[in-house]
Amino acid sequence: MNSDRPQYIACLLGVLLITGIVFSACDSPLDIETPRNQYVEQVSVLPGKDIGTAVSVVFPVDTTGGDSSWTPAHFSMALVFDASGSISTQMKEYFISAGNTFLDSLDGMADEGTVVFFTQDATVYQHTTTDVQSLRTAVNSLTPTGATAMWDGIYLATLELQSKSTHVRKAVVVITDSDDNASDQGTPSAIIDLGVRSDIKVFTISMRGGSHELSLRNIALGTGGRHYPQPSLAQLNGIMKAIAAQLRAP
Repeated sequence: MNSDRPQYIACLLGVLLITGIVFSACDSPLDIETPRNQYVEQVSVLPGKDIGTAVSVVFPVDTTGGDSSWTPAHFSMALVFDASGSISTQMKEYFISAGNTFLDSLDGMADEGTVVFFTQDATVYQHTTTDVQSLRTAVNSLTPTGATAMWDGIYLATLELQSKSTHVRKAVVVITDSDDNASDQGTPSAIIDLGVRSDIKVFTISMRGGSHELSLRNIALGTGGRHYPQPSLAQLNGIMKAIAAQLRAP
């Protein structure tokens, strides 16, 4: 069997029923080695009356590389932080920790990041770069003040990725604690439209429920991301790790 570019490995299980004991040619599907992990997505089992008939068990394997090795994907991402005056000192520290946790997932060579804060205005604090230390410096400079131009912040980050990122896989990650009260450019519909056209997923994390909770959810779902409603501060690092793992997966 050619193992260089395997597509599927099939195991025909001959099942024999003898005195209530079932025997098979393979003790377990996990006995079959694949280039990645051993796993089964779908196993098709015939009805009980057909015991004794061969069934086909298909093992999907990785086909992303010529040598069939597992290759993690590179990505471009934007961290968007609510830096309005409603952010408490404690919340600010958790936001900074969460941002740095996400940056831990960047490889410092190919992965790209940008950092955007929104107060009464939206500002790119660090343009798209592979320099993780520059991204950390921007995240660590979070200083809450002023109003909340949330839609402008998300829209600006999406524009930044659209125009400057080099990877096919792109995502915006937003952490906010309140509703928008100062945007004059971005709107939920504009964000969804730009995200869909540019293939940019938006992940939204809202620390408090508010009148714009549904809009945040719609932005996430409409762009292929995910909405995280009212997590605890202690859960933020775990959420960041989960999003990073999703973007990294081939």
